[in-house]
Parts: sequence; structure tokens; C-alpha cells
Amino acid sequence: MTALFHSIIGLPRSGKTTFLAALWHQLEAGEISTRLTLDKLVGDHSYLNDIATAWRGFQEVPRTSRGADAKVSIHVRDTLTGNTVELYFPDLSGESYEDQFVARTCSTSYVDGFSEEGGILLFVTADKQQDGVTLLDLGPELVADAAIDINVNAVAATAWSHKDVPVQVRLVDLLQFLQHRPFQRRQRKLAVCVSAWDLIDGGITPETWLARELPLLNQFLLNNSESFEVRIYGVSAQGGDLAGNLGDLIKVEVPSRRVLCLGPEGTKHDLTAPIIWMSEEN
Repeated sequence: MTALFHSIIGLPRSGKTTFLAALWHQLEAGEISTRLTLDKLVGDHSYLNDIATAWRGFQEVPRTSRGADAKVSIHVRDTLTGNTVELYFPDLSGESYEDQFVARTCSTSYVDGFSEEGGILLFVTADKQQDGVTLLDLGPELVADAAIDINVNAVAATAWSHKDVPVQVRLVDLLQFLQHRPFQRRQRKLAVCVSAWDLIDGGITPETWLARELPLLNQFLLNNSESFEVRIYGVSAQGGDLAGNLGDLIKVEVPSRRVLCLGPEGTKHDLTAPIIWMSEEN
């Protein structure tokens, strides 16, 4: 048997906590067949129980604040191979990743979490406009400078903030950290999970969405195959918009079937699909 240690990361409000709530429910309830099952309980799981209760009750899963953040881990076993896997959420709030971006530092425990054999789940969300328009988008609208009347004195100067940096720049920086000391430089399996996938119109794949919405991140992943073996998943852990689709969600008798996970394996209700892929031997 092999013990693997998978880390789950992402910026604030990227869907990590909702994913964790739905995953914990699926593993505990046993409503659908999953290849991964709970192996053992370690530590206090009251936080997991609380967010799973909110998820089952069609409540907005509370966002994890920095002050309430806990280092959450789940121990599961692959029923096919017998391998044991620990899922580790080093920072559910995601705020320490922003500190890492600004201060260029990270904690020893964060580094240690990536020293074990295992992969990474990286969360991005489809539930927000990504990084706005580019010069290519504006090209047809641009006119000669002489035709533009701009009162530069009317433009208010604003202080720079790291929050002004595009999301995909921060995500690439987050991954580049793992390519340098003190992290061990090696190839890791990386499952990119696009959360709130229920908001995406049918007919588009997660790969196409990533290339269209986060082209810098997509290009980075394509050109760093020596560091990351990548698969991309569309994930709807909530099952739909609680405000607009609550009636449809209530009609789903088995809560675990609210979940959708679209990947190379097809569309499933099983949130463990990307974890299984990361746990398989090449």
C-alpha cells in the first residue's frame, strides 16, 4: 500500500469550502458508490460536520475566515488499490496565498505539506468575471491619439493594491513558488477544478473554458509539463444557484446526486474523481 498526501489550494472564494462540504457528505453518507471511502477519523471533525450540515440544508456554505481557519485533513482509502490518501487543506480561507504573493514568504508547515508524495487540487471559479478585457478585445474600438480628448488632470490617482493584479497572474505565481527552493522540484499531478460549473452553458469543455478565460494560466501549464501533469475538471459541488435554482435542487432526493464533476472520465456525481486520478500510478 502507498500513502499519498494531496494538497488542495486556491485563492479566496474559489469554491474550496463548498467542495469540502459536499465531499465530506459523500464520504460519510454513502449514498452513491465511490471508489474512495473514509479510512479513519483523525482530529476534530466538527468543522467538517458543520459545513456539511449547511450544504445539505441548501444554505450558503460559510466562507472560511482567516481567524477561524483550521488545517483540515481527510483520510481516505482507495478500495481498488488499497492505497491510503490524506487530503490536506493548508489554508481554506485562501488569504495566506495572497500574503505569499505580496510578502514573498510562506510558513514552514505550508512547505512541509508539499514535501510528501502526492498531487494538488487547484481551485478556480467560473462564478465571476475573470480579468476583464484585453487590448485585443478593444482593438476595433481604438482610434488615433489625436482624436482622443482626455483630461489627464481629471483622472484620480489611486494607490496600487495586490488585489488589482489579475487572478491568473496570482495563480501562476502560486504555482511558480512550488518550482523553487525550499520546495522540492519534481513533477506533480495537478487537477484544476473549475467550480460553479453549473453556470457554464453546455457544449464547452473545462479545457476550452480554461484556455478562453485564463489563457495565461493555461499557457503556463502547457509549458511546464516537467513540473505539472495536468487534468482539468468542471465541478458543481452545490449543484446550482441557491437563489435561482433552489426548487430544482430540493427535488433531488439524494443529496449526493446534486453534485456534478465533469472530466476526462465523463460526467459523474462523484467528487472523488480528480482525487482518484491523482492517486493512480503513471
